Amino acid sequence: GVLNVPMSAEGTQALASALIPLHPFAVAGYFSLIVNALSMIPVGRTDGGRVAMALFGRSGSQAATFVALSAMFVVGLSTSDLLLFYFAFAVFFQNELEVPCRNEVDDVDLSRLPVAGLAWFLMLLTIIPM
Repeated sequence: GVLNVPMSAEGTQALASALIPLHPFAVAGYFSLIVNALSMIPVGRTDGGRVAMALFGRSGSQAATFVALSAMFVVGLSTSDLLLFYFAFAVFFQNELEVPCRNEVDDVDLSRLPVAGLAWFLMLLTIIPM
């Protein structure tokens, strides 16, 4: 339950070597936030993939999946090992076709679009600092 500040952090060397004690609930909460944010990435049969399919249809969902996978691969190679691991998980275990919805013809009503946008915005706020 200790937060390590990286050596490349801005500030003095004393700040970079400081250890901040954290409560186990804070560590569990942060881990839960990361897991839920990864689940909202619009890939395959995850929560984000199902939201993308409801908003954009099948072809738009496939385009969103391609963009998300490409972004995860590039960012995973350059900075975050977690996104590279999740990219590998998504490519190998999320490649099945989605079960068809009961009604794929009707569009999503406008009241649900801001909720989906807010969920994706919170997902980006969580994942970008990694």
